[in-house]
Amino acid sequence: MNPISKKTGISFGLILAFYYLLANVIVFFADYTLFAKPYFGIVNMIVVLVLAISCVWITKKRLGNFITFKEGFSAFFIMIIIGFVTNMLLQFVLFNFVDPAAKEANNKIMIEMAQNIAKELSLPKEELEKQMEFIRNNPDDNFSFSSLIFSLAQSLLGASIAGLLISLTFRNKSEFSTPKTT
Repeated sequence: MNPISKKTGISFGLILAFYYLLANVIVFFADYTLFAKPYFGIVNMIVVLVLAISCVWITKKRLGNFITFKEGFSAFFIMIIIGFVTNMLLQFVLFNFVDPAAKEANNKIMIEMAQNIAKELSLPKEELEKQMEFIRNNPDDNFSFSSLIFSLAQSLLGASIAGLLISLTFRNKSEFSTPKTT
């Protein structure tokens, strides 16, 4: 791995981690129910995309305007690993140790959201009751370690797809068409 890609990825990863730290702590202590609102997630996605594009772009500039797909994706992936793991650990600590009552309130909100979505999909009443019973009796709440790990894996997968597209956009066009001479 290129040391410039690694260093840039770590730098932007720390910026993303700091953003998550600041955003999560402010939202948690201001109104923890915002964690269950879709627009909070949308704002987080926008911040991640802006930082991801900046990370790959700055990596390209530091490499003298020549970047391969691998170098761009490496910087991006290091950034999201650092940021997303920080986010997951912070949410685990906030909702399980700082204020477990906030976890219960958010879980109730998320159950209500799931129920509303199921009603909008016009599921049969017995299917709706079956799903709601499963959600209510599930021992893993939304902020348990296993749920957060699963969420982290989903986030990494989704972000990786975006990272592939960003890296393909910034790579030098001749990377695949012209053989490198060494």
